[in-house]
Amino acid sequence: MSAPHILIAGSGIGGLTAAIALARRGFSVTVAEKRTGFGETGAGIQLSPNAGHVLEALDLGLAVKRASVVAERLVVRRWQDGSPLTEMPMTTAGAAPPFRTIRRTDLHTLLLDAARSLPGIRLIVGRGLRDISQNADGITATLATEAGQMETISALALVGADGLWSRSRELIGDTAPPVFTGYEAWRTLVPNAGGRAASGVVTLHLGPGRHAVHYPVSGGRETNLVVIREAKEAREGWSRDGEPGQLAAHLTKAEPVLHRLATAAPHWLVWSLFDRQPAAMAQGRIALLGDAAHPVLPFMAQGAALAIEDAGVLTQELTVHLQQGGAAALPAALAAYATARQDRARRVQATSRSNGRAYHLDWPWTIARNFAMRRLGPEGMRHRLDWLYDWRLQA
Repeated sequence: MSAPHILIAGSGIGGLTAAIALARRGFSVTVAEKRTGFGETGAGIQLSPNAGHVLEALDLGLAVKRASVVAERLVVRRWQDGSPLTEMPMTTAGAAPPFRTIRRTDLHTLLLDAARSLPGIRLIVGRGLRDISQNADGITATLATEAGQMETISALALVGADGLWSRSRELIGDTAPPVFTGYEAWRTLVPNAGGRAASGVVTLHLGPGRHAVHYPVSGGRETNLVVIREAKEAREGWSRDGEPGQLAAHLTKAEPVLHRLATAAPHWLVWSLFDRQPAAMAQGRIALLGDAAHPVLPFMAQGAALAIEDAGVLTQELTVHLQQGGAAALPAALAAYATARQDRARRVQATSRSNGRAYHLDWPWTIARNFAMRRLGPEGMRHRLDWLYDWRLQA
């Protein structure tokens, strides 16, 4: 009997994690990427324990450990003078998995290497999802190159992991476009002059209408820096080059450490930040994953983590349902996946939006925000996020 075949649209972090998880459970997987090459742009990401748990279950823990830095604590500071507002423990002694920081390209590379090593995964590039049809036996997807050449692929199901501007989401009838938030993210990697940065600290700077976060990656040899600022216009797409002079007015008002770090940046990439309500995560034999289903604003550092969680739950539901009911149970498996994920995805989205509003407050509203953070204290801050970081796949 041939292995059940799943088509995944999109080869980002969520799509590759799903492919690896499914292949390890005996599925045959085709990953179709509309770009002409595999890769990730960006700077660094935070891998919280909820995501690390899934990656370790896929035997990727050692590879992640080699490429990442353990984050021990978060320190929150004022934008203008760098004075500390609060801090929060991120990794306690003996915690498994720990909270880690990693270059996005390093994480994507190790996932791609793992996918290429598995015989059950086929990777194809330069073919974007054009159309899809469903019947009682499976799906037939039409893929197209930029030149208009067509290819059809049949599978038991489609997993749409094709990002914020998801074609998969359009094909299940959700055509409402993402909405510009009025903010843009400037990202860079800054080489550390001394060779290595002080590891273990994620620093968050809060200012009126702006904030910044930085932490070590690449074994401490580089610092990932993200500056979020207000913007009047939006540009679609993943990223564009940033002109440093556009940040000058913000950075001259920043505390000296942040100002020096930003000034040393060799190159900036800029993303306009869009928001979108969560989709119905499954319809028949089509499921959505990651940003295609529930894009998360970068105020909790959970976009990649939530996609990794999705991949773990999706694989679990497919495995259980197909073992019990065969291929006919696939729609029920995807429905169970959607039910398992929707409330959590909504909560993460809502909390991230709330964080964004709190981060960017101006005086005098900052008085109440700062008082609340100090009153909670380090352990109280961490306890408020137990629901997020302590999530685990159910056995």
